[in-house]
Amino acid sequence: MAGIGPVTTNRNDLLRRAGVRPGISDPQNELEVFCSLCVGRVYYRKENRSLYFVDSPALSISEIIEQVFCGLGQVASIRQLYMDEHNLLQAAMCIQLSAAQRKALFAALVLSGINITRSRNP
Repeated sequence: MAGIGPVTTNRNDLLRRAGVRPGISDPQNELEVFCSLCVGRVYYRKENRSLYFVDSPALSISEIIEQVFCGLGQVASIRQLYMDEHNLLQAAMCIQLSAAQRKALFAALVLSGINITRSRNP
C-alpha cells in the first residue's frame, strides 16, 4: 500500500526536508502554488504581493506572521484557500503584504529557517 512516507513532528527535520526539495518553478495559478509548497517553505508572488504557505503542528507559519504583525501594531488578515469550488478541501493560506510588512516578515521567516521562493515576474 502506498502512502506519504513517515510523518514527523521534528521541526529541524521538516526544515531540512524543505531545503533539499526542488525549487518552485513559476506556477500559473494558486492551485499550482499549493501543489509546490511544503512545510518550511513559502512562496511570494510579486505581481499581487501575496505570500502563500502551509502550516503544520510542528511549524506554524501563521504564528510567525501573527507575531510579526503584532510587533508592527497591525492585525494579520490571513485567508484560507481551497482546492474546490465548494470550499470543502483546504489548500494553502495566503496573505497580502505591504512593502514594510514584507521586509519585517521575510526577516523573521529567514531567521526561523523558512525557505522563501519569489516569483520571477516583476
